[in-house]
Amino acid sequence: MDNICGIVLKVSYPSMGDTSSIEILGKTMLDWVCFSLGESFCGSVVYSDNVPIPVLVRPYVKADTDYTVVLYSDTPLMTRKTVLDAVTLLKQRNLNVLKMTRGFVFKTQFLLGIDKIYSENLFYFDEEDFMTAFNFKQVALVSDALKNRILAYHMNQGVQFDDPNSTFVGCDVVIGRGVRVGSGNIIKGRTVIKERAVIGNRNTIDSSVIEEGAFVESSYVLSSVVGKRTTVGPNAYIRPSSIIGEDCRIGDFVEIKNSTIGDKTKVAHLSYVGDATVGSGCNIGCGVVVANYDGKGKHRTQIGDRAFIGSNCNLIAPLKVGSDAFIAAGSTITDEVPDKALAIARPRQTVKPDWVKKD
Repeated sequence: MDNICGIVLKVSYPSMGDTSSIEILGKTMLDWVCFSLGESFCGSVVYSDNVPIPVLVRPYVKADTDYTVVLYSDTPLMTRKTVLDAVTLLKQRNLNVLKMTRGFVFKTQFLLGIDKIYSENLFYFDEEDFMTAFNFKQVALVSDALKNRILAYHMNQGVQFDDPNSTFVGCDVVIGRGVRVGSGNIIKGRTVIKERAVIGNRNTIDSSVIEEGAFVESSYVLSSVVGKRTTVGPNAYIRPSSIIGEDCRIGDFVEIKNSTIGDKTKVAHLSYVGDATVGSGCNIGCGVVVANYDGKGKHRTQIGDRAFIGSNCNLIAPLKVGSDAFIAAGSTITDEVPDKALAIARPRQTVKPDWVKKD
């Protein structure tokens, strides 16, 4: 939007306070309005009934621009198209000021020379853009309209939503063609979901990368990366700063925290992996706990390629487990396990026959 100056008036209402700071779908209402102005946005000012708009906005006007657009922070549905349409109409009609349902377009030099607005002519555009959020009921209506706009955009790009009514997608999310999204999902932040991934039902994905062909079901993925063709869930919890490799299996009730998981590694169920680097082709058995905290500090565990960690093992960090190593089920490991070694750390089994006495 060349040669345009954009200014937003910050509006307050008794029932909700300053509308500019209220967040809708990952952005404040002020941010949504500023987005419609693009690079032409020059500043925002608190609206006052007692100060005429030309006087209020004059300190923010750029004198070297041809046109100045004045919008309100309580109209977050405003689009760039409507702004451009209004400026175009002002030029075509050779007007000094164009009054919209909620907002104005001025010739900048005209605006700099007046103290009051005398135009009574009202011009109409896409009126949904001017829906005003003056209470929280209106905020909910605006939120629903924005949500539907975002979903419609993705559907037009080749994304399938099984149940759009129960799906939330934030404004900064990028979704590739051929992705399918189930019901009850919350996808937000700067998340990127790549082609042919499947997001099943009831997931929360925040600021993460889901690679091609991955599948996530009923899980949390937060500030992390899920590799190509990897399956996550159901009921997995991928905490921030985790990188899951390709063709992995992260299963039921598995928690991964600040860890790197190599390609083709399986962490199938009921395990906790924290502050660890796990190699490729490993098997982490049921109930394995990587104990990363000693009560004072966090420590890392390193597990080599193709290691096999039996069920119900405790790995006490700091620790190194070599490649092709085996750890017997039920072991608590505190010392390094070399490559290709078998580690057993549990009491020897004792069997006492006829221990249960007859009555």
